Amino acid sequence: MIEYRNFRNHDPPRLLTLWNESGLGRGAATGISLDLLDRLLFSQPYFDRRGLLVACDGQRLVGMAHAGFGCDQDQAGISHDQGVICQLVVHPDVRRQGVGRELITRSQQYLTDLGATSIHAGPGPGRDPFYCGLYGGSESAGFLATDDTANSFLAACGFEPSQHFAIYQRPLVAETAEAVDYKSSQWKRKSTLEIAAQRNGGSWWWNTRIGRLDYVRFRLLSKNDNELLASLTLVGLDQYAQKWTTRAIGLTDIHVVEHHRRQGLGRLLVTETLRRLKQESINLIETHTTEGDVALAGLLGACGFQRVDAGIQYQATGFPAR
Repeated sequence: MIEYRNFRNHDPPRLLTLWNESGLGRGAATGISLDLLDRLLFSQPYFDRRGLLVACDGQRLVGMAHAGFGCDQDQAGISHDQGVICQLVVHPDVRRQGVGRELITRSQQYLTDLGATSIHAGPGPGRDPFYCGLYGGSESAGFLATDDTANSFLAACGFEPSQHFAIYQRPLVAETAEAVDYKSSQWKRKSTLEIAAQRNGGSWWWNTRIGRLDYVRFRLLSKNDNELLASLTLVGLDQYAQKWTTRAIGLTDIHVVEHHRRQGLGRLLVTETLRRLKQESINLIETHTTEGDVALAGLLGACGFQRVDAGIQYQATGFPAR
């Protein structure tokens, strides 16, 4: 008989076993250590054992659901009106037996008891308190298409798609030169690339998630007056080495200063970043966009990225949209 309960302190090793044995797709890091699990999940300042529900068959964990809350408007704290079921894992041995549905139901009850007025499934921007660096790749992107049972299951549980994401990757081949267009080449003579190990002024929300990973900032500055022109963040993805069988880096937070847009600076920054990564023996780079971001998708296409996956964040029907 399956027993349902909250997380207990002795659960992490068995949670890790469940994670590795459940056949999750390309977006789930596997072969990870308990130390990494502790750093990215259990050490979060807002971790609540009541939000991590497990299904047990005797001493064996056969399912888990992890619920939490998104951030407030200023990204300075938790917003209890925005509930999110960040992860749902059911062992193949007990699928189609109601375990997943029961975990979803209990997660929704936990969230509504603490004030949630909207409930989402799958972590996404502003609603990804957990699993950043463990699921999704370079960023949170809901549940991925390569975990192909998620859509039909969540629909049956009363969820519908609310936000769509596209996942892009590009292999890095050391011998291949990076093409630069005319606009970018003009700026290349007038700018310099700065590499910073830390991000100054990151929000509390950013630091609790991305700040727990290995990351570095690339900034494009004007040689004339040191003005910031464009920036991005690189996030280490060594935890995906076993799943992807290669050394990869995630590219996030691509930003071009507004009055310098459409001048080739985004392409120059990405191109120069790719050059540097080749020197560090990086073999693959991944980045995400929201579906419909034509400008960013065009930039990535021009820089040789190809779409490899998609993600969807879902919202429970019966709650007001936010």
